[in-house]
Amino acid sequence: MLMEDKGELLNIYFRRNSDYYIGQMNKYEERGKCSFSVAAFFLGIFWMAYRKMYVHILIVFGIISVETLIRETLYYINVISTSIYEIIDNLFPLILALVIGFLSNRFYIIKTKRAIQKILTENNNEEVIKGLVSKKGGTNLAAPFLLLLIFVLLFCFSF
Repeated sequence: MLMEDKGELLNIYFRRNSDYYIGQMNKYEERGKCSFSVAAFFLGIFWMAYRKMYVHILIVFGIISVETLIRETLYYINVISTSIYEIIDNLFPLILALVIGFLSNRFYIIKTKRAIQKILTENNNEEVIKGLVSKKGGTNLAAPFLLLLIFVLLFCFSF
């Protein structure tokens, strides 16, 4: 597939938000950074699920788990006081949301570039390439709701 076809592939991958994300991709390629994502800041892993960034969700869960383990351990062995524990407990979600807001577009662009490059490397039929890009890209409206359902079930069974 020729380089001039990449614009078409990006439109297929991003679908209705292609202008925004192609702009983000251009910013990333020119300056190495992307804009802050308000949607990712407020929706976090639900935004990631909608954008099919499943590995990134697992990474966020890992970060949360490690932070919780460290905080709980430090509190349990009396290294931090109750007030420090509560400050960390209140600040960490905000800090995590800010990090997600600042890095989400970058990670989405990187994911997109890798996915398209892999498809281009492994296939040479234009219609197959377009089909695979369409399948790999886009959004998954069911994923955030499934994630929410998992959280609700975990919450219900934790009592």
